[in-house]
Amino acid sequence: MQSVYQINTILFIMKRLLKPIFLIPAIISCITLSASAQNDVADTRPMWGIKAAFDVNIPGKWHGDAGSVSMFRHGFGATFGAVYNIYLGKSFYIEPGASLFYDSYSYKNLVISGDAGNIIEEDPSLYKLGIRIPVVVGYSFSISDNFAMSVYTGPELSYAFTGDIKIKDSELQHSSDISLFGEYGTQRRVDCAWKVGVGFPVNQWLVSIEAAIGMTDLLKSGMSFRENRCSVALTRYF
Repeated sequence: MQSVYQINTILFIMKRLLKPIFLIPAIISCITLSASAQNDVADTRPMWGIKAAFDVNIPGKWHGDAGSVSMFRHGFGATFGAVYNIYLGKSFYIEPGASLFYDSYSYKNLVISGDAGNIIEEDPSLYKLGIRIPVVVGYSFSISDNFAMSVYTGPELSYAFTGDIKIKDSELQHSSDISLFGEYGTQRRVDCAWKVGVGFPVNQWLVSIEAAIGMTDLLKSGMSFRENRCSVALTRYF
């Protein structure tokens, strides 16, 4: 049952990754630039890098004994940090990193009512700010003299410093935050995902497309819930 869930999750992420039209010209541009650049995939020196990513957050369903329910809509976020690329030999490398992240997504078909039965908020948003520490192992290879690419995979540990549900009373024009991680919070701060990605080197730059598959149950209740993510990233190596 677990393997079926993981396969469905991977297929769902792939569909989400291919769906946005704006990714198509970006991928074409990456391949075109890579084809015209001189890439040295045999470079053995360790390299520091600065990495930024645009994230599409894809929350999974809540799963329980009675079945599954879709509680969230997808959202967007950003990641910014540093990586350290270490050559291992035979075109393999390991790359640990550390990045700050900002995630957001919203509830789906959720209505919050006041004491008088009036609607206070519909589909409130969630926001998280924290740190991610990925450690990936990759393999670089040349397709032609002027075109190279790399594939990589590995675990990614996340810790959320803060996380809130934004509630705004539309009648009183008053907003309040409900913590996701406090005493009455619904989620855990620590998350672990498995990252897979493909990159296209352009001189000292790497344009990459990544997916992170959530492995940690984030809910404190009897239900289970995992977060997934797709990203378009740009890394500058020094």
